[in-house]
Amino acid sequence: MEVTGYQTKPWRVALCHACSVLTAGLLLILFHWKPSLEVQAKCKPCALSQADWLVIRDRFGQCFTTRVRTEVLGEGSLEHHPGARPEDRRTSIAIGVADEEESRDTIRLHEKEENTLRYYLFEGVRYVWLERRQAYCKVSVLDEAWTCADLHSSQAGLHQQDHNTRRKIYGPNLIEVPVKSYARLLVEEVLNPFYIFQVFSIVLWVCDAYYYYAACIFLISTVSLGLSLYETRKQSSTLQNMAKMSVGVRVRRPGGEEMVVSSADLVPGDCFSLPAEGMLVPCDAALLSGECMVNESMLTGE
Repeated sequence: MEVTGYQTKPWRVALCHACSVLTAGLLLILFHWKPSLEVQAKCKPCALSQADWLVIRDRFGQCFTTRVRTEVLGEGSLEHHPGARPEDRRTSIAIGVADEEESRDTIRLHEKEENTLRYYLFEGVRYVWLERRQAYCKVSVLDEAWTCADLHSSQAGLHQQDHNTRRKIYGPNLIEVPVKSYARLLVEEVLNPFYIFQVFSIVLWVCDAYYYYAACIFLISTVSLGLSLYETRKQSSTLQNMAKMSVGVRVRRPGGEEMVVSSADLVPGDCFSLPAEGMLVPCDAALLSGECMVNESMLTGE
């Protein structure tokens, strides 16, 4: 996957707006079909560390665009690995950091950046900016080097400030399926090249006085467009209802206290307890104490 950074230039944006007016909106349609072209027209190539837009080219040669987002992390809520030295705790966020700095990652947050985390979302996966690597990496890389011993040593749970920091870094523990409004779906469908071609066809037949033929094209296109909007919205709503799941979970905090939080607020490093009768929790977890029976029949087909 190839990632190229771009920085927005106001004069380029103003020029694109002027060209859109002069072309009667044709430039906007072109930008809708080719989002990467819009980014290249309004922005200037730059280093990834300074980019506010990214153009991503996958292995199939397809281009996608995404905006770089930022989150301000409080200085007093820096999370540390159990093996981190005290003198390192005020200079870095050490999520998944080991004793050997070369073998594990740290998010280095410069003072001039005021502890700002930079990240972007692509295909439902969050990528964070790692200063030491000078690259965007999957957020899962921050904890990939944890050992079983590290997990057992963190059974006390996370402080609330550490939890809040991780919540900003990892995001909510949810599968978010966006459901677009009918107005937005209508605009996206109408700007499809097929319907643009149909509009020009209707205009052409009207100019040649083929009114009945133009009316047939208009009627068929309208019915097809309406059915497409209905099916797309229905499928999105169904998928959202299937993916949306949130339950109350009893989470442990340092000092032995426990509190009930929503499963959507769980973050890597949280330690929670399961009731004796069992429950469904939408997350991956490691069993640290006690016994557990897992029914895998849905996975194996038995």
